[in-house]
Amino acid sequence: MELKQIYIRNFRGYMEERIDFNKGMNLLIGRNDVGKSTIMDALEIFFNGDSKGALVKAEIEDCNVNSTVKEMEITACFKLGDEERISIDSSNITNLKEEYLLNKDGLLEIKKLWDCSKSNLTASSLKVMVNAYYPQILSKPLISMKQVDLKGEIDSIKDDLIDYDKINKSKNAEIRKALYQHYITASTDFEEMVIEIKKIETDEKDLWKKIKDSLPLFFLFQADRSNSDSDNEVQNPLKIATKKALAEIEQELEKIKGFVDETVSKIGELTIEKLQDFDPNIASKLKTRMNLKSWDSLFSFDLESDDGISLNKRGSGVKRLILLSYFRAEAERISSEENNKNIIYGIEEPETSQHPDFQKMIIESLRSISEDIKHQVIITTHTPEIAKMVDVEEIIFIKKENNTPRVVKEDILKIRGIVDTLGILPTIESKVVICVEGENDVNFIMNINQSVQELRDIIDLKEHKISILPLSGSQLIRWVNRNYLSNSNVIEFHIYDADKQENKDVIDKMKKENDGRRYGTITQRLEMENYIPPVLISEQFKIDLDVHSEDWTKLDVPKYLLDRIMTNIRCPNEREIKIKMILNGSLTKRMTKTHLEDLGCYEEVKSWFEQVSALYFGNEKNIKRRVGKGMVLTTDNSLQLSN
Repeated sequence: MELKQIYIRNFRGYMEERIDFNKGMNLLIGRNDVGKSTIMDALEIFFNGDSKGALVKAEIEDCNVNSTVKEMEITACFKLGDEERISIDSSNITNLKEEYLLNKDGLLEIKKLWDCSKSNLTASSLKVMVNAYYPQILSKPLISMKQVDLKGEIDSIKDDLIDYDKINKSKNAEIRKALYQHYITASTDFEEMVIEIKKIETDEKDLWKKIKDSLPLFFLFQADRSNSDSDNEVQNPLKIATKKALAEIEQELEKIKGFVDETVSKIGELTIEKLQDFDPNIASKLKTRMNLKSWDSLFSFDLESDDGISLNKRGSGVKRLILLSYFRAEAERISSEENNKNIIYGIEEPETSQHPDFQKMIIESLRSISEDIKHQVIITTHTPEIAKMVDVEEIIFIKKENNTPRVVKEDILKIRGIVDTLGILPTIESKVVICVEGENDVNFIMNINQSVQELRDIIDLKEHKISILPLSGSQLIRWVNRNYLSNSNVIEFHIYDADKQENKDVIDKMKKENDGRRYGTITQRLEMENYIPPVLISEQFKIDLDVHSEDWTKLDVPKYLLDRIMTNIRCPNEREIKIKMILNGSLTKRMTKTHLEDLGCYEEVKSWFEQVSALYFGNEKNIKRRVGKGMVLTTDNSLQLSN
């Protein structure tokens, strides 16, 4: 189950706002006191606010002071997986879709509404509802009707039902299903309806608790921590691990609970039966009801220090390192295990008290976690380096307008606001940059430059700090760099694959404009992967490549390998991504001049670095001197191989 959106109304500084979330990584950015932590707190209240260990609970002071209606609302929308079912009746499996409890977009939309008209909030102040796209068939939703009412309704139409006798009248879900089938036709009207679910009783427990059990786990790591013996900074990772471990054996725990409930209930019923002999009036008002504490409350773990110093007495940096280590361990575990429970991590300012190297490590770990289908990550940050690492669509930018927080959703305004807020600067350190299509091309160019000594002798890209910019994709820093290039004197050298006509058109346009700043070339082979020798691929993956050297020039190498290697990765797209990463990563670091010569492409590859060298070292005289034999400066000021 994936969190798609939250809607907050009259909550603290927010009058009304919708915040959309990505299925993986989400980054909240904004100035201090703009409302980032408020969103995190709203999520904590929604998911955990009614539990004993909640870090944040709803309070009367949370209601916006300028609200005309003294109520506040936090609504969350969830997308259910294709095979995901939420059972709301234990005696007969049914689900939210079959009960018409999803909204018009097919999402589970749960609304929490607090009455703030009194002096303080109590349990009765809260209403929990679903916004359903419901058929207009009866005066009230079937899900809210008790069994006696459902029986009455089915009995009223029994003469019209062919299978009336086959309907199990002791199971509410069976009766509702029969009623839906009878009443809903092609002409039935549907409309949005708010249905209060907190008070609806199923055959096991109230509907809200049933639905809540299926929601993702939400864990909040706040920026400002207490310094008590049970510091959440240390405890939370172990508490999370406890909850996740219990989630893995949920069915076994349900059996235990059922056994205890059944056994004790029998004793309770016998007790009530014997009480009848003393006072029937008292006995008639009694029933056995189990009150079960959460399983995770039974377990407590500590991380002990061998030197006798309590971990909570150490510095905040050390405690954050424990958190960092937990996320790194999680990233490694997730990559090797299947996960049954959806989890959302909310982390405020993960960079707090950390060295820049550690900041990068924790974000990379969180990124890895977010790539798992059952995990979402939501982060707040003030650090430009973290913002640079994520895609623009993964960023939620908040600014204040007329002293009210607002989420900026227009891409251009969002990017400008982020750059101004964090002071993000381009990563270009040299007067010459190499522009390529994607991240794999970046790795290919840099790796062969460093691994092939003859190419590094022409120009060492690392030594001269020549940036290689991937122009495709939506990572924030790429937007910044692209915008910077168009308004600078930086010289660009573009290397594009020959697999797309649009690439050729772009290079032709550069040559035609002849602006003295942009140069480019198209690869003679299909893609960068066609410059990687088959022998290295065969050695790496222990396979025989049944292709001729002339075929290798125009072969779509990743697609060719797709059905031959790494077939343990079930998703073809994910498999192809992994293949490209290995080809352009570790394999290119093993390439030599001989490999390129055997492929017949050394002279072409050498020409790329000769052109970069010529542009880097200066004027036309230097260009002619450095390009060497086989290169000419054409009349349109571009560098080309001579015949």
